Amino acid sequence: MNVDDLLDPLRYQNLRDFTAANLEAIGGGVFTERDTLEHLRMLDLIAKAYQSVHLPTLGNPIPKSTVYTAATLPASSGKVDIVTAASNEVIEILGISVKVPNEYETSGIMLRLVGSAGEYRTILNFDKFDTITTDAGQPIIYGKVIKLNQSSNVCPSPLYINGGDTLNIVSNSAPNQDMVMNVVYRKILQ
Repeated sequence: MNVDDLLDPLRYQNLRDFTAANLEAIGGGVFTERDTLEHLRMLDLIAKAYQSVHLPTLGNPIPKSTVYTAATLPASSGKVDIVTAASNEVIEILGISVKVPNEYETSGIMLRLVGSAGEYRTILNFDKFDTITTDAGQPIIYGKVIKLNQSSNVCPSPLYINGGDTLNIVSNSAPNQDMVMNVVYRKILQ
């Protein structure tokens, strides 16, 4: 059996679509050969090489991959894309905050994940966004703690963006003036 016969099925495989069944399918042709042990060693090396490139920290954050950026929710459209995960990437959103302008009206905002085909899933729907950001005095809209009122806090679960997906913010109505969103994220997979 040629080594390329083992490598070809893995070459352009998207990590999002890759499963243990893929390895089993590749290994299926190996087990009938006389020199099975050598081919199994090769398959093991292929799997380890794939892991070292795409999953180097076994699901822990990749060191020095934290990004601090800003995105502007424009008054003209009321929609902004925050970050798009590249193919085979997984990004963890650590926090999103808003520099609240003096005057604005959004009638609420939605934090959404948009797939590569344009379909979206709403992650967070802030109908009372205008009131919360003004009253709370803390402009964090996603992160470790969101103070909704004097007595309740919300700790959102981790937010991961998979390869090809985009995180965006859409306001129910375009704000009166541009709103700057500060974002902190880091890579989990690359």
